[in-house]
Amino acid sequence: MSDILRELLCVSEKAANIARACRQQEALFQLLIEEKKEGEKNKKFAVDFKTLADVLVQEVIKQNMENK
Repeated sequence: MSDILRELLCVSEKAANIARACRQQEALFQLLIEEKKEGEKNKKFAVDFKTLADVLVQEVIKQNMENK
């Protein structure tokens, strides 16, 4: 297995762990949701949200892959 594929598997598990941790406490999860602003929003949706989990996952993947 190539190093890049191995790293992708590793970051996907890290991403899943972050998502699981954020979802474990429903009351806390509700505090971690924010509606996207006009420039950020996907045009396919009338309302679009981002969560802390999304941001953390993206940053973990970015950091890990840049280090590779």
